Amino acid sequence: MGYLIYFVMFMKECFIIMMLLIGIQSCRTDNVDEYEMKVLIEIFDDLVEEIGVLGEQEIPPPPSILVFDNNNAIGYDTAEYKKKLDGIKTRDGNIGDSIWVIAVFDTLISCLNENLHIESVREQLPGRGYIEAFNAMKNPSITSQPLDLSKIGKREEFTLKYYSEFPEGSQIWERENYDFLFSGILEVSRIYFDRKRQFGLLYSSYVCGRLCGEGAIICIHKIDDKWVIDKKILLWVS
Repeated sequence: MGYLIYFVMFMKECFIIMMLLIGIQSCRTDNVDEYEMKVLIEIFDDLVEEIGVLGEQEIPPPPSILVFDNNNAIGYDTAEYKKKLDGIKTRDGNIGDSIWVIAVFDTLISCLNENLHIESVREQLPGRGYIEAFNAMKNPSITSQPLDLSKIGKREEFTLKYYSEFPEGSQIWERENYDFLFSGILEVSRIYFDRKRQFGLLYSSYVCGRLCGEGAIICIHKIDDKWVIDKKILLWVS
C-alpha cells in the first residue's frame, strides 16, 4: 500500500514538472530569444544600408527655399540654401564626418498585429526555402516584444536612440531643435525563421521626413554560418 502511495505521488510530481516545461517552451516562442537577437545584431548594419538610412546621409537634401514671381514659384534660391547648409556645418562640423542619430521603435513589432499586406510577398520570395518563414509570419504566438538597443551596441556611422525619447507627432521633424544630426525613424519587426533556421524574413521601414520613406520585407539567408540579406521586397514607398 505504501509503495502505491509513493508511486502516485511520484507520478503527480512528474506531471507537474512536465506541465512547467511545456509552459516554459511555449513562452520561448513569444519572446525574443538569444539566437534571434544574435541574428538581428549580425545583419543590422546591412539592414540599415539596405533600407536606405545611410544613403540619405551621403547626399545633402535638395534646396527647399523657393523664389517666387507674382506668387508663382520659378526656382530655388541656391545661394540662400548654401548659406543655411554652411550654417549647419558650422554648428555640427563637417556633415560627412558627423555621427547621425536614428530614432528606433522601442519594440520589435509583430507583422500580424501590424496588419501588413504580405500576401503579395509570397510570389516574390527568392526561393522555396523562405516558404516556412513566410508562413511563420501568420503565427499569432509571435508577438511584439521590447527592443534592447544596448544589445545592438555602438556603431561608427550612427547612434541609436529610442523613438520614445523624441517629441511626439510631426514635431519630431523639427530638426532645428536638436543639438545633433537627426536622420529619421527606423522600425524593425521580429525575425520569422523556417524550422531549421536557415532562412528568415523580417519587416523594416525607414522614414526620413514627413513624405519620405519606405517599408519592405527583408529576406535573409544563412550561408556558411553567416547571415546575409538576399532581397528587399518593397511594400510601400513615399
